[in-house]
Amino acid sequence: MDAEIILNQFVQIAELTPKNPSLFIFIGRHDGRFVCNVKHLYLYFARHRLDTQSYFFTVHRDEYRMLRQAGLPVLLFPEIEAIETLAAAGTVIVDNFDFKFHPYGILAKGAKIIQLWHGIGFKKIGFIEDASVVSSKFNKLDLKGLYSGYDAVLSTSPFYTEEVFRPSFRAKEFPILGYPRNDVLFNRPTKDTLLGCDATTFSKVAILRKQRRIVLFTPTFRDNTGNPLGGGTLDFGRLDHFLGESNMHMVIKAHPLTPVISAQGFSHITFYDNNKDIYPMLFMVDTMITDYSSIYMDYLLLDRPVIFYCPDYDEYVTNNREFQFPYDEMTPGPKCKTQDELHLALQVGGGNDGYADARRSLRDKAFLHQDGNAAGRIADYLCHSAISGRKTTPVLSA
Repeated sequence: MDAEIILNQFVQIAELTPKNPSLFIFIGRHDGRFVCNVKHLYLYFARHRLDTQSYFFTVHRDEYRMLRQAGLPVLLFPEIEAIETLAAAGTVIVDNFDFKFHPYGILAKGAKIIQLWHGIGFKKIGFIEDASVVSSKFNKLDLKGLYSGYDAVLSTSPFYTEEVFRPSFRAKEFPILGYPRNDVLFNRPTKDTLLGCDATTFSKVAILRKQRRIVLFTPTFRDNTGNPLGGGTLDFGRLDHFLGESNMHMVIKAHPLTPVISAQGFSHITFYDNNKDIYPMLFMVDTMITDYSSIYMDYLLLDRPVIFYCPDYDEYVTNNREFQFPYDEMTPGPKCKTQDELHLALQVGGGNDGYADARRSLRDKAFLHQDGNAAGRIADYLCHSAISGRKTTPVLSA
């Protein structure tokens, strides 16, 4: 069938289908991968908010089968049930804007759209982003469409509301309720939260952590300057030897858009599936290494050392992403430009790296709530607003 005909049909279905205020649809990033904030809020709704109808929406058959086997409500697009249910949803919850690129996004017309987003860091996003620096597939008109049309954009603190989210998005409300994915940092993983994780690596690390210090390396992707794991950024053979001598094991979790090299031949390096959820494993990590990824901000809630490996700093800020805040002010840990510096920073280890106060200060600026109850707060906010039809003013005190 012609694509234009399908789109027109979807528009008609969306316009003619009555909206059910108690029906919530959750759409994960990359067309329904079971990761990030959407995953963890959906699990809370599915298991604890039985006064609602809640479905995870995906185009991926592997995710669909996994959730079906776990007894969780899930919809597979383009099946008729998925089309009809999405069109009837009173509220659609996302943590990205992938749905705006896909025909199924039209079916959400008329529903409340809640944007959880997927990270707080120091890079420009949305309307404050310079589209000339971003990947060429976006322009200022694209940015306006992608960052507009939300009934609420979730925030983690007054600082991020006023400095990042409010200037970057067009939304009716910016409730400060926290991120659902961070709840697992305070509450040990369950059978549900381990769904969508790299089970093999998780089990391996659970054993190794009894004998070795666990280091997690989480480099972000490059829009325009290649693979952060390639080009001689790291000598993996030398790194593997260093880790063995230092009684450490490194897990590398690359961004989903980053091609991953083979880990074969390394005894002390494991590559985590970069399409899987890493958050349930974070409590087993002793030290995090990153470059410009915002994941370290969530890791601050565990109050453990962070190392910043940034050998391509000048190239990154020139050709990839602009920073909204000074890098040094937002990165409470050693900044390493060479592998020798990285090895030295790792040897310091423990909590005596001289950055503990800076980590806690930034953590308190970034997170109003530090209690592992974000999903519950968000569910109360959404359900009260949806069912009563009234706006809810979020409480800003912990």
